[in-house]
Amino acid sequence: MGLINMLKNAVNKIGRFFSKLFEKDVVVKITSLIAAVVIWFVISVSVYPTIYPIVYNVPVQVGLDGTYAAANGLQAMSVSAQTVTVYIKGSREQVGNISAEELTAVASAENVLYAGEYSLPLSVDCSTGKEFEVTKIEPSNVSVKFDEFITKEFTVGPELSGVAAASGYVMDERIDVVPSVVEITGPAETVNSITAAAAVVSEDTALTSTTDFKTAELKLYSGLSELSDESRTELSCDRSDFTVHVPVYAKRTLKLNVRITNAPGSFDTEKFKEKLEFSVDELEVAVSGESASGVSDYLDIGAIDMREADIGKEFTFSVDSFLPEGYIDWNGLGTVTVKCPSEGLEKRLIHITSIELVNEPSQFDFKIITSGVTPTLIGPAESIDRLTYIDVSAQIDLLNGFNMEEGYQKLPITFSIPAFDDIWCIGSDGSLSPMATIQVTAKTEDAESLE
Repeated sequence: MGLINMLKNAVNKIGRFFSKLFEKDVVVKITSLIAAVVIWFVISVSVYPTIYPIVYNVPVQVGLDGTYAAANGLQAMSVSAQTVTVYIKGSREQVGNISAEELTAVASAENVLYAGEYSLPLSVDCSTGKEFEVTKIEPSNVSVKFDEFITKEFTVGPELSGVAAASGYVMDERIDVVPSVVEITGPAETVNSITAAAAVVSEDTALTSTTDFKTAELKLYSGLSELSDESRTELSCDRSDFTVHVPVYAKRTLKLNVRITNAPGSFDTEKFKEKLEFSVDELEVAVSGESASGVSDYLDIGAIDMREADIGKEFTFSVDSFLPEGYIDWNGLGTVTVKCPSEGLEKRLIHITSIELVNEPSQFDFKIITSGVTPTLIGPAESIDRLTYIDVSAQIDLLNGFNMEEGYQKLPITFSIPAFDDIWCIGSDGSLSPMATIQVTAKTEDAESLE
């Protein structure tokens, strides 16, 4: 106590000395003030070596390194306080100018075992290595929510706002998004609640051609509701830019046409086609904008082979098989059915014994072994009633199926009915065309010289 009293008396005497000096000269006054401050600092350090600073806004950090929580993929999702106030005790030399930037309040997660909310005690670390004692932390504990972090893949769909097809055009529902899959990482509870992801295009435009849109907006949905902004902040996505490919087509309505094949030469195919019954007379198609200008009014769906055209028979044509490339079956019909006429028609079997060979190669001799054929003829009742065997001619065209070798061969017979334009012939016994057996013999040189 004696030393302290002596120092206090010295301070008092110095103070009286300088107060007298301030009454004299300005320079002397300033010099005296500086000296007083130095003396006061020396005395303060000597008399009061321990101080008790309060440090405000010390940042809070959750300590996960080396913990069970970190090993099991748990991460801190929320902390009840981002900063705290720290009360410390230490020497003036160590903590006289300590700042919040040097300190970190650490919430230890060493006792965290499962996802959930925990109240964790705080300790203080100093990045500059200063030594002091923490007397109090306000608050002394923080509430921390932990959750497991997982990564899941989600298919990205399109979401168009304000984008539509112009008049006379249609937009295909099969819109592609590239990339089509994203990986989302975040709290298990939040990630598992996601049911859909959508790349959003927000443009007010009417399209007349296929268009690619670039977008960085990705919406996440939980059920029918969009995920909240708060939940989104917990998530990260491996993709940030998307291309939305929107196919746009010109819409056209086309009349359907069918071809007729293997009919007798005199047969009126147009008159026959008028009697055909189509399951649909027209087909709605969508055509890419680049090809739309070249679309005709008719669409050829295929051919009806008259050798198969029995009374009332139906022919089915797959839309995919006859639609040109770039066309889309807009109504999704899948097939078109064409039915042969059935009213007022009759069948008749006529035995034909005379068969003519045409286009005979000169190096062979031909002999018809089959004595005759009995084709099935179909036509209107009045025409069938007037038909006789002399009205039907049968031919074997040796350019069709003949293999230019000796021996016995079966070749198809074709028929013509010149006097009638409404009668045709159909195959029988599982064969489209009746067959005749022909004996083929190579000509000798003597026979050829006689000719």
